[in-house]
Amino acid sequence: MNCPYISFFCISSLLLQLIMNIKTVKPAFVLALGILAISAPSTAWAQANTQQKIVFVSPRGSDANVNGSQSQAFRTLTAAIAANPQEGTVFQLDAGTYSQNNGERFPIRLPRGAVLRGNPNSNGTDVIISGGGRFVSSTFASQNIAIVAANNSRIEGITVTNSNPRGYGLWLESSRNVSILNNNFSRSTHDGIFLTGSANAYIGNNLFTGNTGSGISAVGTSTGEIRDNRFENTGFGLSIGQQSQVALINNQITRNIDGVIISNTAQPTLRGNVIADNQRNGLVVLSGSSGSPRPDLGTSVSLGNNRFSNNREFDINNATTIPLTAAGNQITRSRVKGLLDLTASSSPISPIATIPSSSRPTPSTAIPIQRPVPTTVFVPAKPPTQSLPSPVISTNPNPSGNNSPTTITIERAYSGNSSTPRLPNQASLPVALDPTTGKAFQYRVIVPSTTILVSQRVRTIVPDAFRLSRSGRSVLQVGAYSDRQAANELVQKLAQSGVNAEVVPFR
Repeated sequence: MNCPYISFFCISSLLLQLIMNIKTVKPAFVLALGILAISAPSTAWAQANTQQKIVFVSPRGSDANVNGSQSQAFRTLTAAIAANPQEGTVFQLDAGTYSQNNGERFPIRLPRGAVLRGNPNSNGTDVIISGGGRFVSSTFASQNIAIVAANNSRIEGITVTNSNPRGYGLWLESSRNVSILNNNFSRSTHDGIFLTGSANAYIGNNLFTGNTGSGISAVGTSTGEIRDNRFENTGFGLSIGQQSQVALINNQITRNIDGVIISNTAQPTLRGNVIADNQRNGLVVLSGSSGSPRPDLGTSVSLGNNRFSNNREFDINNATTIPLTAAGNQITRSRVKGLLDLTASSSPISPIATIPSSSRPTPSTAIPIQRPVPTTVFVPAKPPTQSLPSPVISTNPNPSGNNSPTTITIERAYSGNSSTPRLPNQASLPVALDPTTGKAFQYRVIVPSTTILVSQRVRTIVPDAFRLSRSGRSVLQVGAYSDRQAANELVQKLAQSGVNAEVVPFR
């Protein structure tokens, strides 16, 4: 019996098998086993079998004097959640767009145990949540987020997009047992989904397209299963860093700039994925000063069954000195840079202290993705008329003083004649003020080396780093500050990932 996670269904089946195999057993023992099976449901199962309150929301509804019934729907999800914050509430969205123009206030904070449901049959193409607002993360300071999900929540059948500068679609900050099914995460200016802290999620049957940063980023000690999704026409399909141990299973990762980036000491598992036709690399594994990632691409007892093909530079680019465990995959050896172990018998992944709770839904709830194959490549972003600020990256999870997070402000640059974003040969900065302090920029943080390997490593930390011509040499600018201490903190952060950076005057 295949029970990857401990759940009520696994426990019940095992107990019933045990009862059936016992020929002579005392009735009291059978009764005890039956009581144990009945009284051991998981939280997710218990919620699914409890009568849930359904609150209807429609762009054609009203937020005044309504009760959330189908005939008296709320106009905004913001008002519906404020009036119905109870755990387990189902928020049923009608077709339409939910945005700031419609009265939404972002970020939308989904309560614990809530279900946000649009139209799973169409993967939410007609139910659109568009926008974002300031969210102060305990691990990454201030960010611009569309939706923040809490423990045991479920999101299905919606489209999420955040076109604000450095906009994220869905943010999971140590949220546990979150199910994300049959959605469309598209055209956010940073990531479709961001997992951080101890987040744990099941992410299945979603489409990620046109997100400028990554389709999914998983950092911190995040865990969970990312299965049967499509990642296409974006920056990085997936970016796995820090100590994340997510599992990537049966995903289609195609036509991105890079397919999968693994950094820091992350230990993801990859099984049955197709990683093909990406503009640079299929899979990149980067080493850092604190250690190297140890991904599991397959062993002799658990074959990888991943297929790597037709990525423009390399199908696999292993920049570490440690061979990748990669048994049982479709790989062309001449398309690999770095060391591979094609006969590994054991996984390099260290066991985690806690097995992720069963957030994976039953198969009957997963609706297969049925979409036509696009005939054109999506252009992630038009060249902006003015520079866009970078994300706020916190080097101090608990800022003091005026409680303002450390801010790194840089410009995003695009090529003017290409369908994909790239680092330009040269960029210039207008006179600007640090939005956190209101003071003029005094310092730049630059990386003197602009090699492909260094650029890729820098982008895992500051995805919007760009090339700048300074004193006749080409450098990467990764930050601009009015405060010297904040600049020094970024230099230290980069050093921890093996990148040499320096602070220079802003002129």
